[in-house]
Amino acid sequence: MALQTYGDERSLLYCAFCGGETGTRDHCPSKVFLERPFPEDLPVVPACGQCNAKFSSDEEYLACLLECVLTGSTDPEVILRSSIKKTLQHSPALRSRIEQSRTLNGDQTIFVPEYDRVLSIVTKLAQGHALYELHEACPSSPDTVWATPLALLSEPDLLEFERPEYPSIWPEVGSRAMQRLIIDGQPESPWVVVQPGIYRYLAIPGTAVHIVIHEYLAGYACWG
Repeated sequence: MALQTYGDERSLLYCAFCGGETGTRDHCPSKVFLERPFPEDLPVVPACGQCNAKFSSDEEYLACLLECVLTGSTDPEVILRSSIKKTLQHSPALRSRIEQSRTLNGDQTIFVPEYDRVLSIVTKLAQGHALYELHEACPSSPDTVWATPLALLSEPDLLEFERPEYPSIWPEVGSRAMQRLIIDGQPESPWVVVQPGIYRYLAIPGTAVHIVIHEYLAGYACWG
C-alpha cells in the first residue's frame, strides 16, 4: 500500500545518506535488487548527486554476487536474472572479481564476499528506509551493522530478527510507520514487502532496520 508521509517536511530537505544539500532522489531499495516489472510507487528518498552516484558500483557488486551465490556460478549463461546476466557479460572485471572469491568445499560452492562493500549497501538501504518509513534521518554511521545469509542464523536469532520486540517508543506522528500501525491494528511494526520473495524490510523506531533480499541475505543496521 502506497502511503504519503505527513511528518515534518524539514527532514526531507537533506540527503538521506550524508545529511548534505539534496538535489536528486534515489530509489530505496535500488532497482538493481528488484525484478521487472517494478512495483508502482517505489519508495524514493532525497539524495545529493554525489551519494546518488557513489553507491552504484557496490550495489551492482552485491546484486551480482547474490545472483551468483543463488545460482552457484558466475557464468552469465546460467544466470537467471536477465539484468544480472547482461552486467556480467559486459563487465568481465566484475565477473572475475566475484569468481576469485569462489571456492569449492567438496560438492559445495562457497563465495567469500567483500564484506565492507556489502555493509556499505546495507547501511545505505537502512538509511533510506529509516527516512522513508520512520521519517528519521540517519546520516551518520550506524552503531551496529551486519549482513549474513538467513540460513546461517540460529533459531533464536532468526526469531528475533523476524519478530523483534517492539520498543516502548512510537513512530513519529504522520510517518508511514505510524500509519501502518493504525491500519494494521497491531502493536508491532509490520514488514514492508516491496516485492514478494525479492525484497522486504522492517523499520523500528529507535532506529533499527531489518532487510531481507531474495529471501537469502539478512541485513541489519541500528542507530542508538
